[in-house]
Amino acid sequence: MLAANCFVLRNDREAVVIDPGGNPEVILPLINERELLYIVNTHGHYDHIAANNDLKARFSTQLAVSKYDSNMLLNPDLNLSTMVDARYISVAPDILLDDGDKLAIGGESLEIIYTPGHTKGSVSIKMGQVLFSGDTLFYRSIGRTDLPTGSFDELENSIRTRLYVLPDDTKVYTGHGEATIIGEEKRYNEWVRIDD
Repeated sequence: MLAANCFVLRNDREAVVIDPGGNPEVILPLINERELLYIVNTHGHYDHIAANNDLKARFSTQLAVSKYDSNMLLNPDLNLSTMVDARYISVAPDILLDDGDKLAIGGESLEIIYTPGHTKGSVSIKMGQVLFSGDTLFYRSIGRTDLPTGSFDELENSIRTRLYVLPDDTKVYTGHGEATIIGEEKRYNEWVRIDD
């Protein structure tokens, strides 16, 4: 939906899905017979949550979203599905995420980084040297802040103080578009740049 990126993290036995924005028929085979531990929404917009219900119906799993965006999942006006004539209501979240929370898959840990700005409850997810930024940071761009609960000042602060402090070689998988790395965004992102 709306060209949003969905990520399936998996090992031989387990999986985690980040931002299932739609197309469950594509997501399900990637999980296959694995145990789906978590569905994680980086924020509550429709294009990142539209397959929540399909995955919850198929797997015994836990849906996780920021405590600040949990109400968006249940409200078509807030999750913006009414903008595309879909009127989508997600199942309620099982886990309300907060800054610093950790979710485990195998021997890895997914660390929740609170990055408000695109929405009040936007989070990014760090796993080792990889970051899933949702709609906070894009390749040479940033998420919109003109939608309900958005704030450019909060977004800029989140990027500067929460993401740009990560190592320059941190690989960033974004909510839309192509991947990037933190060091490149610090130098070349015209919206939020760190000048030498």
